[in-house]
Amino acid sequence: MEIMTRSRCQEIDKYTIEEIGIPSLVLMENAAKEVTDKVINLGEKFAIFCGSGNNGGDGLVIARKLILQNKDVCVVIVSKSDKYSKDFLVNFNILKKLTNNIICIKGTKDIFLLDRIVNNYEIAVDCIFGIGLNRVLEDFYIELINLINEKFKFVISIDVPSGLNADDGSLMGACIIANITYTFEVIKKGFIEYKALDYLGRVEVLKIGIPDFVKKIKSQQMYILDKEDYKKLLKKRRVYGHKGSYGKVSILAGGKGYTGAAYIATEACVKAGAGLTTLVSTKYVQDKLSSKLIEAMTANIEEGDDLKNIFNNSRVFAIGPGIDKEKIYKEILLDLVNYENKQFVIDAGAFKILKENREIMNRLKGRSIFTPHPGEMAVLIDKTLDYVEENRINVAKKYAKENDIIVLLKGYNTIVTDGECVYINRTGNSKMASGGMGDCLTGIIAALLAQGHSLLVSALVGAYVHGIAGEIASEGKYSTVASELIENISKAMNYI
Repeated sequence: MEIMTRSRCQEIDKYTIEEIGIPSLVLMENAAKEVTDKVINLGEKFAIFCGSGNNGGDGLVIARKLILQNKDVCVVIVSKSDKYSKDFLVNFNILKKLTNNIICIKGTKDIFLLDRIVNNYEIAVDCIFGIGLNRVLEDFYIELINLINEKFKFVISIDVPSGLNADDGSLMGACIIANITYTFEVIKKGFIEYKALDYLGRVEVLKIGIPDFVKKIKSQQMYILDKEDYKKLLKKRRVYGHKGSYGKVSILAGGKGYTGAAYIATEACVKAGAGLTTLVSTKYVQDKLSSKLIEAMTANIEEGDDLKNIFNNSRVFAIGPGIDKEKIYKEILLDLVNYENKQFVIDAGAFKILKENREIMNRLKGRSIFTPHPGEMAVLIDKTLDYVEENRINVAKKYAKENDIIVLLKGYNTIVTDGECVYINRTGNSKMASGGMGDCLTGIIAALLAQGHSLLVSALVGAYVHGIAGEIASEGKYSTVASELIENISKAMNYI
């Protein structure tokens, strides 16, 4: 599924109308039919709020179709002037012949006219502003939006909740708080930003007749993949495969107080299908975990020369979980980046090393996946956490492009990018919000790399598998933990 900005959405509409020849009235009719089919069984009484543009026109057609299905519909026209779009007027003239239950609100002084409907109509349909809103709302609209939010039990927004900036997810003074947003053809870029989430409710994308090839022509290379896409990406286990077929991974992780991070990353790598996994850590961590990691090997990072064979034979190095206080990892990483034809997963404590050593950073180009959470990303780019969370897509894409790496920016709506294309992962849930989840993800991605997936595919599938495993682990529970997720990694991969 494509993700697009406001202007690009307008371009696909224009191309469809002018180049393909599908009239805008047909698209409006299609949009209204799709919405009506979704809402017809939600209730009997609908108050439909229509602005003066084509989003309002969608609302008028929805009203007509609901009236013809014998629903009780009140139409509220919200406009400070009598300037209406051409398509709005066509449908308004039709609607006036079907119902007298129409209220016109032109300013604050008219809002009292809603008194008779706010207690009688259970569902509000918001068609006031569409995708084109790019200005801060006047007090009149703010008051009206606040009233809708306060008085109606269930609110449905069409295309974009009125008052939401479709590009960056910011509020333009006030915003409808929708229970459901039915958006058309593509996900809007602003929907991905955290600040928009409290206003969107459940988002469903409806097709209204814009050809897929038009969206491809106008693509901004931002996508959400579905299960079938991931099925094509994840390699099947070969009938004749053996442990040597699925790669060797060295996990460099752990220190005093952080043995759990090393354990979780290593176990996740094993369960995600790596052929051979070795935890390389301090003697303290090795002593604690060597008897617990029964399917993985362990090595002492302080043994020096004995590690050469392990590193030479490893295809992938994952470094970072639980290494905050161990200076020896800096020396090891300085050595590892000199190994040719090796790939890296960088996480957690390793970011502090890279921040202070640009030389290492330069050697990681073209062969690394970085998996920061927003706080770590903020440190890497010398910005505030708020800045990262308000500009997640742009931050991740820019950093990936500048450093020739794959960036996986963790969090709800995880972002994966190679600096050109951006992918949003929608799996997982807040029940997974506990320590060790990021370490688990590091292990999964390392295992996928070892099995021959590309850098980008390993990050994409890793995030997806991690989320699916978390959903399985948390089913029927208030929360879940990394050890429970690990037990479901293989199930998630088999599900794909």
